[in-house]
Amino acid sequence: MSLIAGVFSRRKNHPLSELTCNALKQSISRHPNDDVQVFKDSRSYFVKVDIGAFGEPASYIASDHSLSLLAGEPLLLHEEGSWQSRQDDLAMIHKSCAHQQWDVLQKAQGAFCAVHYQPATGVLSLIGDKLGIRPLYYWIDERYVIFASALRILEALIDVPKRMDMRTVTEIVGLGYPLGDRTPYANIFVLKAAEVLKIDERNVSRSDYWRWDEIERSPEPEEHLLAQLHARFESAVARRIRDDQATVAFLSGGLDSRCIVGTLRSRKVRVHSFNFARPGTQDQVFGRDFAQQIGTIHEASPRELGDQIPDYSSLLRRAWNTARRELKQPVERPSLAWSGEGGSVLLGHVHLNRTICDLMRSGKVDAAIDAFCRREHVYVSPKLFKSEMFIGLTGVIHEGIKTELNALRNADPARNFYLFLLLNDQRRKLFDHFENIDLHRMEYQLPFFDSGVLSQIMTVPIELCLGHRFYTKWLAHFASAVTSVPWQAYPGHEPCPLPMPQGLDYQWADKYQTAERSSQKQHLIERASALLRTSDFPGEILSKRNLRLATWIHATGWRDYEHIIKAAQTYGTYWKTCDGEYVLP
Repeated sequence: MSLIAGVFSRRKNHPLSELTCNALKQSISRHPNDDVQVFKDSRSYFVKVDIGAFGEPASYIASDHSLSLLAGEPLLLHEEGSWQSRQDDLAMIHKSCAHQQWDVLQKAQGAFCAVHYQPATGVLSLIGDKLGIRPLYYWIDERYVIFASALRILEALIDVPKRMDMRTVTEIVGLGYPLGDRTPYANIFVLKAAEVLKIDERNVSRSDYWRWDEIERSPEPEEHLLAQLHARFESAVARRIRDDQATVAFLSGGLDSRCIVGTLRSRKVRVHSFNFARPGTQDQVFGRDFAQQIGTIHEASPRELGDQIPDYSSLLRRAWNTARRELKQPVERPSLAWSGEGGSVLLGHVHLNRTICDLMRSGKVDAAIDAFCRREHVYVSPKLFKSEMFIGLTGVIHEGIKTELNALRNADPARNFYLFLLLNDQRRKLFDHFENIDLHRMEYQLPFFDSGVLSQIMTVPIELCLGHRFYTKWLAHFASAVTSVPWQAYPGHEPCPLPMPQGLDYQWADKYQTAERSSQKQHLIERASALLRTSDFPGEILSKRNLRLATWIHATGWRDYEHIIKAAQTYGTYWKTCDGEYVLP
């Protein structure tokens, strides 16, 4: 299935509210044609919606009425390269959970979340995948547990009180994502990587069935590690494609999607590839040229000018729906699309450099955090806030990162910073995709997030990986077509060795980025003006005077205050959702 949600009464003498149950059923999907399935007893009410992407059910009910629900695909590893049905995977998980044995989850290679309920004992277990890629949110009080695989479902319930967590929203503004298990709401949390949350009448317990920081560095030579990684990657693709003869994939001008599509084509899979880059960019042209070289059925659908973080899931659905009308040969599972998400960070080690690694290895954690924040332009302007409010938020991002780092214990401190990025930044990259899966109706195949692939990457000495160096050498293990066409490289990372055509826009060039931002300037100003005019402006936390001044200066072009305006909009959004209720650190 694609979406799951539910409410559970921790005490037999506290019946469920019919209003709450109905609200869950109504809010789980916004698609008018979805069939909402209900599982209920005297103290539980669970709902699920399946868009049918995997072509298999994802619910299991045993003879004792115990229940397991699944979103995503666990991909339990058996023999190397083999696979079994998603329903068989769920049956194995259910039987293990029934005995409170979590070892079977160590075999999971995919992105999923699951719920297990034992009515006889009154125990509810919430389960996340090894990386926490597939979110499962929850709210708990003394009487009830409410959970959902989309945050909007909990936002819609009046039973779940919403209070803006100022620390977390500040993390979102500065970093682009919350840290740890936090959400923008002080009393709503999300499962962490490889976490099992068990709730009964009296207790709430948390346990991990897997730890990434326990993977040790390999003593094998680099060439051996490259070959092993390629074998793992091919196996990850094979387990996901199964016996399908045709599929759908993103294809940019970079390396991540190229490696996936190249592997699919080497298996003789017919690939319908899509590119959404702006015309005249390396991203668009290199994607098109590689599609011609490798033999995909390719379509370029340029995104709008200035749309720097587009909704790729919806773009793909619209383009694919149009293309499918012309198909002469079917695609077995048309709602499954291949994405290269994760490749640049997991294998290319983007966001890390030698300075950060050296500082970590020298025990200078605070200096490493500062170096990272400078490199990534992590900044929250004090001009945005009322002065007394900013004092309470000073240093929260730094301390939040340090807390996450202190929880990691890999033998190589530099690898701990890599894990910090993996378990915070990367694992949340697809949360918006899953949030709106009822609308765009696409599931992703994510081979770079395959736990076998990532486990292999973790064994490689980190100095070999920095700046895409290991990644670029890895390309030699693919078919020659993969390296026959130029690709777009990250600034400061290993360059593409092929001659680069002249006259193409480079995605990370200052000129290109400035043009992209300028195209959205008027829209940004209009949004800021609307926030300033609103009757529920968050005046307790933000300085209205300074925001008005920043908006005016930004409109004149004297200075770029986009970061202040966007930050104000973020705080304003959650202020409105929470009716002005907030919690300081």
